[in-house]
Amino acid sequence: MEKFALLIVLFAALLTPLITARFHLTRMPTSISEIIMGIIIGKTGLNIVHPDTSLQYIANLGVIMLIFLGGMEIDFSLLKPKKDKSEYSPLGTSFAGFVSIFVMSMILSGILYYTHVFTDFVLAVILFSTIALGVIISLLKEVGLLNTNYGQTILLTAAFGEFIPLVALTIYSAVEQQNYISVLGLPVIFIIAIVLLRRFNRIYVFFDKIDKSTTQLDIRLAFFLIFTLVTFAQQIGAESILGSFLAGAVMKLLKPKPDTEEKLSSMGYGFFIPVFFITTGVNLNLRTLFTDPSSLILIPVFLIAFIMSKAAVYGAFRHRFGRRYAVAAAVVTSTTITLVLPILQVGRNLKLITTAQSGAITLAAIITCLVCPVIFNKILSKEDSKEENN
Repeated sequence: MEKFALLIVLFAALLTPLITARFHLTRMPTSISEIIMGIIIGKTGLNIVHPDTSLQYIANLGVIMLIFLGGMEIDFSLLKPKKDKSEYSPLGTSFAGFVSIFVMSMILSGILYYTHVFTDFVLAVILFSTIALGVIISLLKEVGLLNTNYGQTILLTAAFGEFIPLVALTIYSAVEQQNYISVLGLPVIFIIAIVLLRRFNRIYVFFDKIDKSTTQLDIRLAFFLIFTLVTFAQQIGAESILGSFLAGAVMKLLKPKPDTEEKLSSMGYGFFIPVFFITTGVNLNLRTLFTDPSSLILIPVFLIAFIMSKAAVYGAFRHRFGRRYAVAAAVVTSTTITLVLPILQVGRNLKLITTAQSGAITLAAIITCLVCPVIFNKILSKEDSKEENN
């Protein structure tokens, strides 16, 4: 079946949203339904898909596109100081929220380390501090909160929870491989990103004059940025996903037209990203996990830790938004999957964790995506979700 692996995965990608619609599971994050589909057709379930090099290559492109689109989702206007000091800025609240998450993540990781439940302290800190930016954006759009002060503050907190763990992962990976030059070379990626931003600034004015349907210059530019920054990231020993995230940020700062973002999202979520999530499920072997009690215990442990690490957000949000919205913020930021998968992949490559441990942590992350959005919706009534929070 190896020759038909890609064909089966693409058919599964087509079938998954049809099944979720048929059984009225539309509130389930698409990424989770795709991972579950992968589990069904993969090693754990029917075992009819055996990934070959072509499938794995497209899956790798999928994670790069996923992180790239995450970089494009950041609203950089939120980072600008407000001219009117009486006007609310989400930057302070969101930064305080993420700092509290990071501190709590260190405390929980220390507990796991000293109790020998999970012995890689740094990897645990990175995992606990991640937030699923893409899932949260979709949820905030769905409930009509994305353009409110409350939604923007959650959005920026999630952006911190994607970017800072990415940088931390890159540094930790370099240190583990004793490739200290890449740590020193890390600023080079940011410099290259700035150079690309300055070089292509205002380029869309020129594109409008010469572009046509058969050139699609905006899309060509996007992929040039992706592969330039990913290639340089790999050359200095950094993680490719950091390069793709910076490419997304540069693309956003270039202020592309709305239809450009729509075309890139269509390519990513229509083809590359589903292949990545389904392949993740395919490679997840729950049969071996359930025969390994030491790894099995990580499911409830990491689930609790994912939630407890984000509970610290409550303190940062309570003063501005009140108890109810602070609790809702703590719940929704507990949603994590986007970065967990590439982090676990790096952990396996560096032999920091076993395949069974990776499977257990993935399951814990999947549960947060299933449970937390439902609880968030229950906390906030329909009427509340439509109101502007000043």
